Amino acid sequence: MSDDTVGVAEDTITPKSKLHDAELADEIVALYEAEPDLIGLPAVLFDGVARLIDADVVTYAEFHQPSGDFRSLLSVEDDPSRRGAAMAAFARHMHSHAFWRHDPAFYGERALRESDFFTDEEYIALPIAQEAFLPSNARRMMAIVMQHQDYRLVIGGHRVIGRSSFSDSQRNRLEAYRPHVLRSYLQARQRTLAALTPVDRLRIAFPALTPRQLEVASWIARGKANEDIATILGVGIDTIKAHVKAIHAKIGADGRLAIAVIAHTILPFARLPPLWRIGQGAWGADHPRPTARA
Repeated sequence: MSDDTVGVAEDTITPKSKLHDAELADEIVALYEAEPDLIGLPAVLFDGVARLIDADVVTYAEFHQPSGDFRSLLSVEDDPSRRGAAMAAFARHMHSHAFWRHDPAFYGERALRESDFFTDEEYIALPIAQEAFLPSNARRMMAIVMQHQDYRLVIGGHRVIGRSSFSDSQRNRLEAYRPHVLRSYLQARQRTLAALTPVDRLRIAFPALTPRQLEVASWIARGKANEDIATILGVGIDTIKAHVKAIHAKIGADGRLAIAVIAHTILPFARLPPLWRIGQGAWGADHPRPTARA
């Protein structure tokens, strides 16, 4: 059963007749009502997915393909060293099967379980299970995968050793929840971008600008004259003129209007770093690392 060619029945997509589920409907409403940005979204999904499929632990992994960067969060606090060892083991063995690779083409719109591909005996013998999951007391798992532009999102539910596999009805619930997760994810991205300050946008567009140049550029974007900026910053007018000249050289635009346009325009996704890393003014100390009860 462990070969990649072993498929899952095509009828795993939830039939419309099975979607009349009051608890599922409540979780979908709660997801939209939360209106999270990218920092708040994991905690919302942790709670919702845990309730929806009776998971002990929920994972949230987001990959930014152009940079190779990713973030991986758990719904419970864990030992950092043990988690690091588990992630290293997972990386070593993830290519042994498409289920572990979280390939969007393989998953499609389905929620897939480890029990769809491996018997109990086969799973326990797998190196990835022995080195990555079982030492952390993780036994059962089910995941959904979503791809949009350069981002891949993987949401997984896990159960500890001793618990039963996720049922077909729980799989159907997670599949029905999936399109709403994707829509909420896209909305969270837009909220994150909308919260960026002019300085954030200038920093992202022109990483070569120094902190002082960003400060000067932000005042230019607000329509301030050089004399006003000098007074605000408590420096001489010649210092401001020198900063403005350096800013124009670095951004390749000679004009105060160009700076204002850039500062007040949301940049194309293709030019952005991983969205969860930008906008330090939009999220910082006021947004702690998301955790939630499993």
